[in-house]
Amino acid sequence: MNKNLDQKIRRYKAMEKHRMMVRNGQLKAAKLMLRLLRTGSVSLGLDDDSWAVEATCEELGCRLFYDSRGNRATAYL
Repeated sequence: MNKNLDQKIRRYKAMEKHRMMVRNGQLKAAKLMLRLLRTGSVSLGLDDDSWAVEATCEELGCRLFYDSRGNRATAYL
């Protein structure tokens, strides 16, 4: 598949996940997903909302990079 098309599909799926988080009341996680959509990257910590976004990013196939200490992850769309 075309690289640009893959990015667009991933972005559309991330928008769908954001909508589902808002509908389910996970507003802080939805805010993190929105930041990922706006800027193309988001820094995630060790809290539950960051974990939910990290699991979603893994499901979508986003690139994840972990801090050397393991307490911070950065997801790129």
